[in-house]
Amino acid sequence: MLIREFDETSKYSGQLMALSRLLLGRAEDSNAEKSFPLESFIKVASDMGISLSDTRLRELIEQPPLNSVIVGINGEGPDAKVLFKGSDEVAPDMSVDQARDTVDTMAKRALNKKGI
Repeated sequence: MLIREFDETSKYSGQLMALSRLLLGRAEDSNAEKSFPLESFIKVASDMGISLSDTRLRELIEQPPLNSVIVGINGEGPDAKVLFKGSDEVAPDMSVDQARDTVDTMAKRALNKKGI
């Protein structure tokens, strides 16, 4: 990775956060799956002028602010998906604490839907 690449993605973390929130919001509004193809995410970021690689995105989602919206990346290659908070899928590298938080969030959402 080039130092320039690192600096640019750090500089654009606000835009990546906005993109992530937009995609998550659209999924919630349409009751769609809360994931997005990794290649498409990188392509949209590129269209926004952000130079981003698969590896760099995986590093960025481990740090604030992206870790508050993106749970992880599931899979490799063309089938890889960016998983957003509230996704029914579980990221393979998820820690025990992250898994508990995900289950807690899902349980609270289910209770809210039942009106309890």
